[in-house]
Amino acid sequence: MSASDDTWPTPENLRAVQVWLNHLDDLSESQPQAVLDATEAALPLLATWTVSDAYAWTLALRAKTLRFLDRLPDVLDAAESGLGSLRGDEHVAAHLHLEAGMALNQFGRQPEAAEHLKAADRVFESAGDDSGRAWALVSLAEAYAGSGIPTDPEATLRLAIDLADRSGDSRAARRGWKQLAVLHRHRGQPTEALDAIWRALDGDMSAHTRANYLLELGHLKAWTGDYAAADDAYQDASASYADHGDILGQANVERALATNALILGRHIQAAKRLDRAAELYRAIRSTAGLGYVLRERAVLRTTSGDHIGALADTEEGLLCFRNSPDTLGLAGMLRAAARVRHVTGDRAGAGAALAEAHALAAGGKNPLAEAGLLSLSAEIGDTASLRLAAGTESARLYRRMGIPTGEAFALSHAARAHADLGDVDRAVATIREATAVLRSARSQVADPGRRGDHDFALRDVTTNLLKTAERLGGLATLVMADLIVDEAPLGLRNAFNEGQPGARARRFVSRISTMKPPLGETSATRRHLIQELGALFAFIEPGEDPVWTSFEDLASSHSSGALLAYGAPTRDGHLPIAWQLPGGRPHVDLVGLDDAAVEQIDALGYAFTADRADVLWVPQNRSWQTHLSQVVLPSPVRRWLTGEESPSLAVLFPPVLAHLPLEALLVDGEPVGLRAAVARLTVPTTATVRATLSQTVAYLDPALPWTPERLALPGFTHDPRQLRAELGPARLLFVACHGESAVRAEGALVASDGARVADALDLVAHPLTGSVIVLEACFAGRYMGPRTGEQLNLATVSLLSGASAAVAGLFALPADDSCTGAIAAALFRELAAGTSAPEALRRARWAYWSERPDHLGVPGQPELSMPGDAPWAWAGLCAYSR
Repeated sequence: MSASDDTWPTPENLRAVQVWLNHLDDLSESQPQAVLDATEAALPLLATWTVSDAYAWTLALRAKTLRFLDRLPDVLDAAESGLGSLRGDEHVAAHLHLEAGMALNQFGRQPEAAEHLKAADRVFESAGDDSGRAWALVSLAEAYAGSGIPTDPEATLRLAIDLADRSGDSRAARRGWKQLAVLHRHRGQPTEALDAIWRALDGDMSAHTRANYLLELGHLKAWTGDYAAADDAYQDASASYADHGDILGQANVERALATNALILGRHIQAAKRLDRAAELYRAIRSTAGLGYVLRERAVLRTTSGDHIGALADTEEGLLCFRNSPDTLGLAGMLRAAARVRHVTGDRAGAGAALAEAHALAAGGKNPLAEAGLLSLSAEIGDTASLRLAAGTESARLYRRMGIPTGEAFALSHAARAHADLGDVDRAVATIREATAVLRSARSQVADPGRRGDHDFALRDVTTNLLKTAERLGGLATLVMADLIVDEAPLGLRNAFNEGQPGARARRFVSRISTMKPPLGETSATRRHLIQELGALFAFIEPGEDPVWTSFEDLASSHSSGALLAYGAPTRDGHLPIAWQLPGGRPHVDLVGLDDAAVEQIDALGYAFTADRADVLWVPQNRSWQTHLSQVVLPSPVRRWLTGEESPSLAVLFPPVLAHLPLEALLVDGEPVGLRAAVARLTVPTTATVRATLSQTVAYLDPALPWTPERLALPGFTHDPRQLRAELGPARLLFVACHGESAVRAEGALVASDGARVADALDLVAHPLTGSVIVLEACFAGRYMGPRTGEQLNLATVSLLSGASAAVAGLFALPADDSCTGAIAAALFRELAAGTSAPEALRRARWAYWSERPDHLGVPGQPELSMPGDAPWAWAGLCAYSR
């Protein structure tokens, strides 16, 4: 096209313009700037064609392209310019109204958007354009849902989807399903919402469109507690948004990821993402989006003690929402304002914010928001009676919506209100009800990788219940003890109870072991297979209920000794401990963790390599042996240990504390592991497997001397293949070599030359029923996974395969005949004589201790020496049992 004085385009020119506009429309999402440049160059000429609407169509395309770039003012300018050149009933006028309405929706100006979208619908209807109507009505329903407009959006959405189906416009239909998913989420209908979003994601679509739907899928997954799946969806969406330069989309993803990080306690990550989201929203002047970020950041700053920053974010966030029609967002901001003001001592301001939020959420149009506000009222309400009523009603609403996590949280506040009112019986009953709901919530997550995040997000519920039960005392003690035992991961419980891995894991092992040629002979392939096996170990089959063991039942199965069950540290810095002495009754303590204890526990967790293992041997760094003893061992337990002739301890650690060498703690100057037979329990189960040893199978790495072990063993092999061939039931299995460990079950026993000795696949492929396993290898008993994951390592895999007990390395073991070798040899002799694994290990340690050398070489640092009483010298081997 070229400029001329002729304002009467030829038919050929008009056809060329139509083809050109269609081509540019195809590029508008992937190359928006190129489309803007091309249309800007053509507008002066098209404006002279007074007998054509090509000028308006070009402006409509520009408005659409500018909307993809989040340039709201420019979208509105283009739409108004185009509409100014028309009568208003032309087909192109509908498209201009549609673009203006969709842009206004994106930026939280729903009432204005609704007027444009209703105008678009009228013109599309008169033109018989069902596809255009579908787009307009989907956006109109979005405007209704996000504002105070008293029109039910569901009927509008259903009509839009019907029109889209009738016209064959699958894109409009998918967008309708996506918006219906949003509506169901707001109404607290998870099943309907998930069905709608999966319909939206069905079929082929552009990456950018798919990102919009993945964002909503992420919201739904987070809402139902599947945080890992939510993050997956958000990350996939983020990549597409970045590719398309969609700043609004990127901001929305950053905010969503920050919200999940907050729920999971990852505050540093959350703060960075919130700051990034705020920056992006400010760049495109999205006040509604900025308001949501400020809401989350205000709560985070309150938690971190930045009350000035929290109050500033609160006031700015309220201003953002008051200047927008987003009543749902305003209600949420008022909820955050109530919490911040309550923490900062402004009780009157907190009450006013709650009252205003309740007024906005009233009427039952959004039960999810209403339930959340009631739950907050149950937490910070002025009187116990008001808190009880709010907690009870919030639990009812969450129950009706099928959201057990919310129901459990509300019940935890209701239990506290009962306690404050002095109604002990109802408080205890409500705690038990909340415990049952917690069990249901946790059992619904099948995949162990995702279950860990879900469990961590529920930690506040357990904390609330424990604190309330502690106040009640007496009748609540057993409830508290059960809560602590319940906290243990779920995935391995049924397998331990049955004495073998679950059916899914057995089928997997059977399949790969019979395939020809054999799979998994390369390290990369084998690691992949073991990763899959680790997940299958802890998978909960659909409809399968985990075995829930009470503290009383667990104590009964270990009645000959003391039982100690630890919960994960609570957010307010307490360590829950349930304990019982032989012939005694259950007790529960919530022990405060001081900074020294936290630092010592963390230091022990990092003691992987020689350069970080000072805490295990340097005398001035070993104050933890005394300090942590005062923290993790209740004083009656310490007295019992010193007064009992042959005490035994069964210890259930949460994953986050599984690295703690309790055996090395000092009671009256003597290590626990020398005085008591300590058995580490992987999961709470009452099932036992009796040791029935009929033969010894032993492997020694040929590169190391193993002098004490050679003298003790009746025979051994240097051939890993022979060892693997002799794995089986009723064995006293002794393996001495290098050890590796990693997340889930990827650990392995390896020879000095790197050859595989045995790994999880080998141990499960040969049932070890009744065997006792000794793995004299570094980290073979160490759990190195997430803080809420299943405690899988080579020792627990041996137990899963049916072994009666296992002894394995908790940390790196010194390759030294005078300590590790001496203990391992004495251990073997005791086991061969029929002594139980925990007691055999105690005796072996005592034999070392009574004749310990003054000094030993420091592993990895041969120029240094450590005292013979250093935990690194003798406490690395630990006993694992059922």
